[in-house]
Amino acid sequence: MNVKKYLLVVTVFSLILLIIPKGILVPTNAKGASFKEDVSSLECPFKIQTSLNFENFSYYFTIFTQDIQKSNYTLPGINGGYICIPEGVLLYAYFIQDSQSTLLFLGDNLTEKWKKEFPAYPLKHLNESLILVGNPRFGSSDTSCVYVIDISTGLLKNWFCPNVLGGYISDVKILHDRVYVTIGVPEAPPLRTRAFIYVKEGNKLRKSEIASISGEGVGIRLPIDANEKYVAVAYFLANERGEEKNGVCVLTARSLRKIACKELNEGERPLKVKVKDNIVYVQTTKGVKAYKILSLW
Repeated sequence: MNVKKYLLVVTVFSLILLIIPKGILVPTNAKGASFKEDVSSLECPFKIQTSLNFENFSYYFTIFTQDIQKSNYTLPGINGGYICIPEGVLLYAYFIQDSQSTLLFLGDNLTEKWKKEFPAYPLKHLNESLILVGNPRFGSSDTSCVYVIDISTGLLKNWFCPNVLGGYISDVKILHDRVYVTIGVPEAPPLRTRAFIYVKEGNKLRKSEIASISGEGVGIRLPIDANEKYVAVAYFLANERGEEKNGVCVLTARSLRKIACKELNEGERPLKVKVKDNIVYVQTTKGVKAYKILSLW
């Protein structure tokens, strides 16, 4: 084979690889699906009562040991909660719209260890780490950020601010040294809302587009799950005209190469997603769906 024919064959083969699907999602049995987070939980060694005071927008915490009131704490916020770990208990209160929170950590003897304010609100916790997200007003000129802090020390373990303005961070997933973030981003003109997934691994950063919808993103939900091989993102996008896009996409875990996507039926809004081995499960407003991932990658 001469050089010209060889180059022609390579070019044609490369074009075929670009055109054909990288994989497919095949419907399968959803029996046994579980959407529980792999998070260790610890029962608090004392009783904690919480209440909200709407007059001064404060969250109250009352701590009892053996039914005896021990201490009271007040933090600014209209939402709040607490997390118990072996070293003590974290009390937190926050304002979602303003992306502001106050965190207070008490040692196992209820002495104050640290107290901090964050320009973000708690999204979820993973064992002894707390994940907070800061979301500006959608479409504004501010940036969104993710913070991961050590609950026992209050020290910042990791952080990530996607280089976009006015985005909305929907979900965060941490797997080993990888931080996955999904975000809805407005673009204009013409007005359009795009959904992306980012992965930060050390100093490396990658991103991939999941889906998009015309108009303003008045509804955005992008739950994530990942294992060693795959990352799955379910998407719900809605605009101001009442149009929706619902579905799920599967990508390679490290490089974020898109393997396949599957649109959901009308009205099937995804709530949660879970990847187990080579099967992705999607909990929707109309039940659970499961798809087997078939791919050469």
